[in-house]
Amino acid sequence: MLTEREFKDIKEQLLKQIESFPPAQRESAKKKIEAMNAEELEQFLIQNNLIKKTDKCIFCLIAEGSIRSYKINENEEALAVLDINPISEGHTLAIPKEHKTIENSPKTLQLAHETSVILKKTLNPDEIKIESSTVQGHGVINIIPLYKNKKLERKKASEAGLRDLQEKITKKKEKLKKTEKERKIKIEELPKAPIRTP
Repeated sequence: MLTEREFKDIKEQLLKQIESFPPAQRESAKKKIEAMNAEELEQFLIQNNLIKKTDKCIFCLIAEGSIRSYKINENEEALAVLDINPISEGHTLAIPKEHKTIENSPKTLQLAHETSVILKKTLNPDEIKIESSTVQGHGVINIIPLYKNKKLERKKASEAGLRDLQEKITKKKEKLKKTEKERKIKIEELPKAPIRTP
């Protein structure tokens, strides 16, 4: 059963996701969502394969690989995946691999900052916004690239689009890693200057 906070957060997320619907459909969907109690909402999520009947939250299922995701970065405690309903190109979620809050997972925050640098260098946004929240008791950091002249609008992304973006970002990440490694090697290989005597 959903907790009061989870119920509120999920309803809020669903209402945001229907903003792109045509006006008539949006109003109808909004009324249905607002009328649901916690049990009805959970059943709706299960019936639409948004969650499985399990004790684990959706982010735990993503972390363990039970739900397909488009991973672009990872460390020992967290992973960064593309949001399947992004509000901008490159919208990414950094989540702890274990069911815990961001306050209890400093490596998730570290990963979010590393990922924001990769997104900045890959997609050239004007700014990157980082926001943390808790959904279903699981910490989540939204990494949102912001672009001038592009309004934020939540849209369902296609699998092909997510795969292409994942490939583009991970290639850039590998290139950045290689460049950093080469830079370190070049610095270490510099000849040592002879000791100067006055």
